[in-house]
Amino acid sequence: MDGRTARAAKNRQAVLDAALALIDEGNLQPTAQAVAERAGVATRSVYHHFRDLETLYLDAAQTQIARHWVVLLEPVTGELGERIDALVTVRSQLFDNVTGTRRAALLREHESAVLSERLNESRAALRAHLRTHLPELDALEPAAREAAYAMCSWETWEVLRRHQSLSPAEARAAVTAVLTRMLTDRARG
Repeated sequence: MDGRTARAAKNRQAVLDAALALIDEGNLQPTAQAVAERAGVATRSVYHHFRDLETLYLDAAQTQIARHWVVLLEPVTGELGERIDALVTVRSQLFDNVTGTRRAALLREHESAVLSERLNESRAALRAHLRTHLPELDALEPAAREAAYAMCSWETWEVLRRHQSLSPAEARAAVTAVLTRMLTDRARG
């Protein structure tokens, strides 16, 4: 890679990292100027590397997926209680790591077909992950099964952490308790 190509790749990554840092700090819709300032590049560099801000935000979301979603690839084994604990722990780590980006994406979900599609894909992947590792869900009535999926969603995590001010440990305990109750009551019934 020649010097110019290396500098371009470095600047592009700096812009992506700056956008993610601003989003994680709570600036869910950073401007090109704010991103450029954080990255230490000219504002025109943002548009040199990304067609528009939506493209930047989409690439930022893809970067988060590459960095954090790998936790879903690890197998979860053991007895029901062990699998529930492991799944809730994995999801809590993932959800805490992607919360800023997820909030930013939700702001644009209704105006961006691409973001809407990406969010729907992530929701489907999370459901499939849960279904794969907790086949006991199939024995639940459809309404209870949907409630279990909702209980294990990022949206529920957001309510527990942000709106109910629970610590990560408290939020994990809440999700674990409900999911355990739902699945063990079914097994006893």
